Amino acid sequence: MAENTPDTPPEGNRTALGAWIPQFRLRLSTPRLELRVPDEQDLLALAELVAEQGIHASDYIPFPGGWSDAPQQVVAGRVVQYLWKGLALSRPDYWNLGLAVFLDGRPVGVQGLQARRFPQLKEVATESWLAQGHQGRGIGTEMKAAALHLAFHGLGAAHVTSAVYEDGAAPLAVNKKLGFQPDGIDREERKGTPAVLTRWRLTRESWELGPASEQPATDVRGLEACRGLLGARPHLTPKEQR
Repeated sequence: MAENTPDTPPEGNRTALGAWIPQFRLRLSTPRLELRVPDEQDLLALAELVAEQGIHASDYIPFPGGWSDAPQQVVAGRVVQYLWKGLALSRPDYWNLGLAVFLDGRPVGVQGLQARRFPQLKEVATESWLAQGHQGRGIGTEMKAAALHLAFHGLGAAHVTSAVYEDGAAPLAVNKKLGFQPDGIDREERKGTPAVLTRWRLTRESWELGPASEQPATDVRGLEACRGLLGARPHLTPKEQR
């Protein structure tokens, strides 16, 4: 095994890690973005991004669980812990795929996909965030569209879900733009007061025929190495099944 010296290029480290942890081989590319599982260098860049810019205004909590309701430096550490945890605990009956999102080679946020009993249920949940300096530029729509392509076309999912507080204007707009349909509500406690969490769902059929199909094309590489870990198979069209 080659010795890992300071002269070893970061891409070489990623390739070596991919031999043992197949998620490191996965890359999604859109016209503007690249999405990949973050390595140590990427995690550091994400932490610095969050510590500098934050994810949302201090007087608003957009995510269930309140994990982002803290000083920016604390949230930065939580982001790193969460992504490491998801990578460490993933297995075919439960996986958490946290993809760092890069624009012009710099991280701007994270697009997550999670699934429980995916081989049986064929359902994926999505969540995402962007640093405040990169919001309002259509990046959220583009990265979520890439995640939908991975889930439906790459992994063979039948459903993709999303959960957004009813006052989350930006993520609600993204869901509607990509063709998600309302799927009920949950009432949760948020900072000591009741809050309505809206549930959204997109089926594979709606994805294939709806507005999400009009989004920029997504190129997926390195997926074959991950299929066993994710308990997934590709979705084949009727023509491809012949």
